[in-house]
Amino acid sequence: MKYKLFSEKSGLRVSELSLGAGLTGHSKHTKQDYYEIFKTYADAGGRFIDTAEGYQAGKSESLIGEFVGSDRDDFIIASKYAVGRDRTEGFAKLGNSRKAMRVAIEQSLKRLNTDYIDLYWLHAYDGTTPIDEILRGLDDLVREGKILYGGLSNFPVWKIAYGSALSTFKNYVPITAISHEYSIAERTAEYEIIPMAEELGIGIGAWSPLGGGFLGRSIEHNFSHLPHWTESGRPNQVDITLKERLTAIAKEHNISVTQLAYVWLFHKARKSVTSIVPIAGVSSVHQMKEIIEAINLTLPNEVLSELDAFSSISPIEPHNHNFHHQQMTNGVKMFKIEEPQ
Repeated sequence: MKYKLFSEKSGLRVSELSLGAGLTGHSKHTKQDYYEIFKTYADAGGRFIDTAEGYQAGKSESLIGEFVGSDRDDFIIASKYAVGRDRTEGFAKLGNSRKAMRVAIEQSLKRLNTDYIDLYWLHAYDGTTPIDEILRGLDDLVREGKILYGGLSNFPVWKIAYGSALSTFKNYVPITAISHEYSIAERTAEYEIIPMAEELGIGIGAWSPLGGGFLGRSIEHNFSHLPHWTESGRPNQVDITLKERLTAIAKEHNISVTQLAYVWLFHKARKSVTSIVPIAGVSSVHQMKEIIEAINLTLPNEVLSELDAFSSISPIEPHNHNFHHQQMTNGVKMFKIEEPQ
């Protein structure tokens, strides 16, 4: 596995695939099962682990701390706060406030059995807490040595852009990375999130590369574990048609649909001018091996172009409007300023 600079805002280097620990500690499997997944990832050179206080009510963090053990400094550990260990915990432990941040970081450090967290990001935007308060809180934690870098997960693009400018203006630690859903089945990040991150030099953790497991299951099992998919009637017929085409192409190239989805995502990551790192949440060693193998798989350019074409998303305003104007001007500035003679 190769390593890459995660952000132009820092010198943080991470492996090109992150192990998502969202399922780690779930009662569906044993502790040994999760350790074998971790070991398979680590043996392949994986060093970037993403967890959160809310994953399995904190059990994920505890197991990751145990698995990493004395090799702590060899791993990049990312964790999150904002949704608590239990979403009924009350106002003091939920949301983006400095109060919630302070409570969460102390508990996460204990569960992870570490003195510091490499990357600490907010799990979700609460729609209330001022971005200045969030940035100042992260800045304080960096100065105290409890975290090394700060980031935002699932935040609106305008909030991230404003926060990035504000951190520069007020000399806070920068927004190093953001985390956002991105897959061949969910490409809306391409509207604003990815262009913004590329412009500002912010790294991206791409979560749910398989649409909440939708793409990783057999063609007969069309459902996703993502609540917001279910609430909006997904997987819908468009999703199912996409999966059918992916299944046919994967069969033609003798790979799994899981691998095909990751090959597409790794291709997108390598074309981007910023760092996009897929976060792989897996529940078996077999799937972990599948994904690791996908890192070095290649497909002909025409296949990648085909994948892009049939998974494309309809443009929204103002992008649709601007696209037509850019076509009219052939991609050049509309007005030419004459150089003085």
